Amino acid sequence: MTSKLTDKQKNTLWQQRRLASYQASCRLAGYTLSDIPLDDADARLASLRRQYGG
Repeated sequence: MTSKLTDKQKNTLWQQRRLASYQASCRLAGYTLSDIPLDDADARLASLRRQYGG
């Protein structure tokens, strides 16, 4: 029997799938992206939000 995913697990899974889809789309378009750990990206967004009041 499988258990249901928590909201946090669903969110993490959705973010991982979204990132993989975006990277695949960029590869098809001929762009190259460097991998940025999700934790670093979240910290950077939080920093920018504090800086610009968003």
